[in-house]
Formats: sequence, structure tokens, C-alpha cells
Amino acid sequence: MSSDYEINLSNRQTEHPVPQDLLEKAVREVFSGEGYPRGEVGIAVVDNAEIHDCNVQFLQHDYPTDVITFPMDQTDDFLSGEIMLSAEYAAEEARQHGWKTEEEMTLYVVHGCLHLAGYDDHEDHDRQEMRRLEKHYLSKLDIAYAGQSSAADSSSHGAT
Repeated sequence: MSSDYEINLSNRQTEHPVPQDLLEKAVREVFSGEGYPRGEVGIAVVDNAEIHDCNVQFLQHDYPTDVITFPMDQTDDFLSGEIMLSAEYAAEEARQHGWKTEEEMTLYVVHGCLHLAGYDDHEDHDRQEMRRLEKHYLSKLDIAYAGQSSAADSSSHGAT
């Protein structure tokens, strides 16, 4: 089965380098692994101020966060949506957990893609399944999971 993914990355911050190829590979890995041969996703890499504003506007949470996901369309073989992640937040979390900012950003994209695929992390058992899948997809990208990052701990991701 061939795959067709349109991935649009918008870097709207200047402090941290963005591993565009790795983030795009993460999208392809999760979408294909979850059985979606076609998809469209926009990834916005922002700073804490912008994600804070978005978090207030869409989730009524008055603080910056790591990643927010906006599902758009889902069929049996097609998935689309938007993922907004904070590079600034990723750098802070990566420093605390002893891994690279690029790896933390990749975790956020994997996490966001899992939300787009319909996974939820509001209940403990759902959160455990998402953690398992995050570790699985990170390992496929040759990233060793560094432990408890914010995406791995949070139960309130996504505008879903």
C-alpha cells in the first residue's frame, strides 16, 4: 500500500532549531503505523507566548503548554489536522529530562499524531496506552525515550 502525506511545517519562533525532516518522518511513521496511508497535517512550531494564547482561546487554560492538537478529518484511510508545539517549552522539558530539544519536539509531534488518530489521554488506561505508543514510535525513529516529559505526563492535550 503506497502512502501519500502532505506535511506543512511553519516555524514561527527563532530561538530553537527545528528538525523538520525528523518531525515529518514522525508524522509518516505514526500515520502509516496507525493504518492511515493518506494524510495532511500542519505543524506550527511556536514560542510559549503564542501557545499560551492558543491554550487560553481554545482550551480555557491560562498557561503555556507543550502541544495542542486540532483534528480536522478522519476516514478509514485518511487523517488530517493541525499540531501546534512550543519549541521553548520543549527546550525547558528536554533540559530537565536530559535529552535533546529536537527529541522532545518529536515526542510532541508523535503525541499530536496519536490524538489525530483518535487516541485520548484523559483516563489513566488511555494515557498508559498513549505512553506505550509514544515509546514505540520514538524507538522506530531511533530515539530512546528519556522519561517523563510533559507530553508523557499530561492528561489535557488537544482541542478535542
